[in-house]
This record gives sequence, structure tokens and C-alpha cells, in this order.
Amino acid sequence: MMKKGHWFIIIGVIVGMVGICLSPSHAPAGYPDKSVKLIVVWGAGGANDAIARSIAKHMEKYFPKPVFVVNRAGGAGTVGTAEIISARPDGYTFGSTTMSAVTIKPHLMKLPYQTPDDYLPVALVGTQAFTLMVHTDMPYKTLKEFVQYAKANAGKVRLGTGGVGHISHLNLEQLKFAAGIDVVDVPFKGGGEQTAAVLGKHVDGNMLTLKETYAQYKAGKVRILAIVGEKRRKLIPEVPTFKEQGYDITMETYTLLICNPDIPKDRVSAFRKAYKKVSKDPEFVKFIEGIGMEVKYEATRELRKRLWRDYKANKGVFDRIGKTKK
Repeated sequence: MMKKGHWFIIIGVIVGMVGICLSPSHAPAGYPDKSVKLIVVWGAGGANDAIARSIAKHMEKYFPKPVFVVNRAGGAGTVGTAEIISARPDGYTFGSTTMSAVTIKPHLMKLPYQTPDDYLPVALVGTQAFTLMVHTDMPYKTLKEFVQYAKANAGKVRLGTGGVGHISHLNLEQLKFAAGIDVVDVPFKGGGEQTAAVLGKHVDGNMLTLKETYAQYKAGKVRILAIVGEKRRKLIPEVPTFKEQGYDITMETYTLLICNPDIPKDRVSAFRKAYKKVSKDPEFVKFIEGIGMEVKYEATRELRKRLWRDYKANKGVFDRIGKTKK
């Protein structure tokens, strides 16, 4: 028969184990024992920098040590992305990058990384949808009517995008191919210029982010014919997706966390679990939605599938239009 004192010892051990399992960090023993670097692949002051700093701020609630942000701008996000991937694999360097840097740029330039297998996707942070918007004076009110008009007026419809290699350009190329239409791609330097061009009727419409389209849409100055994505956006639930209307165009732009693929799995897991809690933090969600994105958490397996899907889709577009690197 077990002595009473032994029972107390066993109970104490069980309580201690439960405490470890329920601890905020879920971290392996001894990790982290110092602050963790979060590289953001764009300069200070922009939306991507703000996202990274918000992540670092909220990680304080759920991660044992501080997370500090370091900016590594250059090469449209590729310089910082390369640094994240090649960082010492000890679990003290993670990074915030964009889908453009990892699924578009590798097709346009020689980089030290190429495919989604060259880095470890840690977690998806948030997505931002693109829209096909047109001036309300245009003779088409639906995507079906737009396609019919474009076919009847081949080479005459002008749509603005962010230029070759921009996700808006890729989405437009996908629409042109899927719908069998010939429209003119008019490149712009920014969303403000694109919006002004539509309002001034210098172009018929734009492929532009929902954030940049929304104000004019609510004011009744533009019409949104379709939105890119698997599902409708809660900001404009009345607008159908391209997919609903027969065109499998679902590539949103998004921000994601990545790291060196050789970091021990338990350390990546500790960081990811802390970020997952951040992704559910009401203050963080409010911030992300305030800059026109939707929080959408995906862990490594699901995120890698997304990255491979977009990587292959972009390669297909570039191959078709002859813009891949030589």
C-alpha cells in the first residue's frame, strides 16, 4: 500500500506537468532565453512594417521573451526574405514577408530561394482581396456583361493594374485567359493614381485592392463587379467572387511568417502557438481589419499548400506571357 507522503509527491508531479502544458509559451525547456528577432522585408512606416510591429507588441502577452522588429528593405521584399531564410537556425530569427516576395519574384529574378520548399512557412497572418471595379457610367453592371462587352470590343477596354509582376496584373492576366478577352493593361504606380484614372474616365476600370476601392464604392462612384478569393468578403458581402461567377481567380495578396527550415520543430511550434493566440486577440484583429485586411490563421501544412498553388499559378501566367527570368 502506497504511503500518504508518496501520494503527495505524485500529485505534485501531475500538477507541475499540467502547469507546463497550460503555460502561455508551450516552449521547450530553455527556449527562448533571450529576445527574438522578427525581420520585416519592407522599410519603416508602411503597412507591412505596422503589421510586424503589431505582432511584436501582442506577442508580449503570449511569448516568454520580447520580440523586436528589424527592417530589411530592398528588392521588393526579396532582400529581407533571403536574410530570414539564411539566418542562423536557432529559433531566434523569424520574419514577416509577403506573397509577392515568395510566389512572384522568384519567377522574375535569380534569388537564393526559389520554391516554398526552400523556407518554412510558419503561419499566415492576413489576406487582402483585389476587386474588378469600374466607373458607374460604364454600360455593364455584372461580370458577365463586362465579359460580353469586352469580347464585342476587343482591344478597346482599358483596365489599370500595378504593372507587370504585380498581383493585380497577374489576376487580370488570369481573367483575360479564362474569359478569352482582349483588354488593355494600363500600368500605374499606385492605387491613388488608378482610382483617379477611373473617376476621370481615363480607364474603364481597375484591378485594385478592396481597401483602395471601398470608399468610392460606398460613395456610389464605382461599381465592383467581382472580388478575388475563395469566399465573399464580410465588408461587402453583396459582391460575388470571380469563382462564383465561373472564373477560378482566387489569388489574394497576403502577409505570412516564415523562417529557416532547419530551426528545431519544437522552437518553431512555440513561436507559432504564441502567434496563434495573437491572431485571436481582439485588439490585433481590429488593427488588421483597420488597414483593409482580414486575419486568417493557417499553420505550416495548409499555408504551404496555398504557397505552392499561387507559386505554380504565377509561373503559368509568366510562362504564357513570356516574362519569366532567363
